[in-house]
Amino acid sequence: MNDFVTNQALFRTIAEACAENDSTSLPEVVVDALRAEQGFSLLLPKELGGKQPAFPEFIRFVKSVATADGSTGWCVAQGSVLASLARLLPKDVAESMWPTPNVSLANGPPIQASSRKDGDNYVLSGNWAFSSGINHASWLFGVATVTEEDGSQRGVWHVIDKSDAEINYDWQVAGLKATGSYPFQVEELSIPESMAFEVGVRKDDPPIYQIPLNLLFACSFASVALGVSRAALNFATERVQKKIKRMYKETMSEDMLTQDQIGKAEALWRSADMYLNTQVAEVWERTCCSGICSMDNRIMLRLAGTHTIHQAKAVTDIVYDLCSTDSIFQHNDIQRRFQDIHVIAQHMQGIPEIYSIVGRHFLGLPVNSHLV
Repeated sequence: MNDFVTNQALFRTIAEACAENDSTSLPEVVVDALRAEQGFSLLLPKELGGKQPAFPEFIRFVKSVATADGSTGWCVAQGSVLASLARLLPKDVAESMWPTPNVSLANGPPIQASSRKDGDNYVLSGNWAFSSGINHASWLFGVATVTEEDGSQRGVWHVIDKSDAEINYDWQVAGLKATGSYPFQVEELSIPESMAFEVGVRKDDPPIYQIPLNLLFACSFASVALGVSRAALNFATERVQKKIKRMYKETMSEDMLTQDQIGKAEALWRSADMYLNTQVAEVWERTCCSGICSMDNRIMLRLAGTHTIHQAKAVTDIVYDLCSTDSIFQHNDIQRRFQDIHVIAQHMQGIPEIYSIVGRHFLGLPVNSHLV
């Protein structure tokens, strides 16, 4: 196992620096510490100096970071998965973008975006939202629809120098606040053809890149959810061993209902953690052996990612309720974890409709979704 996966000093730095952070950006000490470990670009290809770890190692690292701080874990997951796309750029372009492997990226789903060819360039206009980690990013990805002369359309990713984008510093949220997921926009921006590409899986790509982009995100964000819920459970477990409620003589930990809720929360969390780790490990082994990530394997990752997010939310809700009025104060870590997990559960990777996509596969029906 790579040393970065078990870097306890790094995790302590993140936890201590983020404990009092109420801004919409990560503390500078955290950004610097993660850059030293390539923490925002872990899935960058080895040819560009990236660590390119095994997928099971990557999600373990993400979970550990998220246990220290949810927003930081989210930025690590987002930036690292985006860095995997460097393989789709011409070598000279990728090398100019990553003179060192600690350069980070940001992007977000398009709200309204279009692009057209103009000679050897694309002309891009549009706006994109939820660009997590944009504060510490150097480059942005803007996805836009290109309409061909025959009327056909395709989605093209464009590389944007952050200095060329107009950023709207508006991120008024309660959860994952420090991700600073601001919207950005460009208008009639000329992009060289060499800095535009389509996302896909290529036959000769290494195993980690055989896993579709959406599934890398799904399992990564599920790992963030596990880390956030683990921290909430840790808070509750410690708190009930010390707190004596009004009109009671013993600590909450002596109460049978408290014991029941902690036991249920632990069972839920451990089963979700085991489920995600087992599915990722099995798919990783099969992908390494076969060189492809089959539909069966993609369905396994899809279900594991989504279901883990929901289980992590359930764990957090149990202990949030258990901690009663302690849960409502912003100075208590469980309040931040509650807000974080409910933002994660609203993400596309956690939408309940995904269960029906998976269900179609198990019922022998065709599945045609970008989510797998």
